[in-house]
Amino acid sequence: MIVAIEGASAAGKTTWCRTHAPHTHVPEPQEDIAAPDLFADPSNVARFWVTRAVERWQSALNIEREHGVAICDGDPLKLYYSWALWKCGVLSSQLFDIESGLYTEVIAKQQIGFVDAVLWLETPIDELRRRKQADSTRRRRRHEMHLSLVPWMKVWFEARERVLPATVSTLKIDHRLEAIPASSSQRRYDPGVLRELTVSLASLAASH
Repeated sequence: MIVAIEGASAAGKTTWCRTHAPHTHVPEPQEDIAAPDLFADPSNVARFWVTRAVERWQSALNIEREHGVAICDGDPLKLYYSWALWKCGVLSSQLFDIESGLYTEVIAKQQIGFVDAVLWLETPIDELRRRKQADSTRRRRRHEMHLSLVPWMKVWFEARERVLPATVSTLKIDHRLEAIPASSSQRRYDPGVLRELTVSLASLAASH
């Protein structure tokens, strides 16, 4: 089983993973990774991050094979990020469109898949701002921009729950690993999930 711990920036995802899954934890990319700027050429940005996503998924598979479960600090298939950037007006749809095509290709090749469960760490916005100010170990660049993405991230995972029922639930910071329901998706490498998700997103976005 592969599980993603999700939530806003500063929600406590990394802390939870390090505390409750120190040996089965798939870290998020480092802040100082030599990535193209978000506002650079979208083709380069998309290819860079999809490549990193595939690498993280392969790490998760290795941990799953060894331990039976892998806990990802953020969903490796991070297409929700470019979608939320588009929906909140930070970027056009171009990055999302390019990433969608690339992810469709790597899913079909079984180089990356859909996690079996997403656990969302719910944290009030004021608390997220307080944590950002109090955390001297991380820069958390563009933190306010990332906070503006949160409502659209929630829409994304609501759509995911429609397409893959019983795979998204809320996680409290004091929940232990044993509280995660054991399940396994039968559609891990089904590109059709992405198509269905896009349709569901259009429906949900129209109501927001």
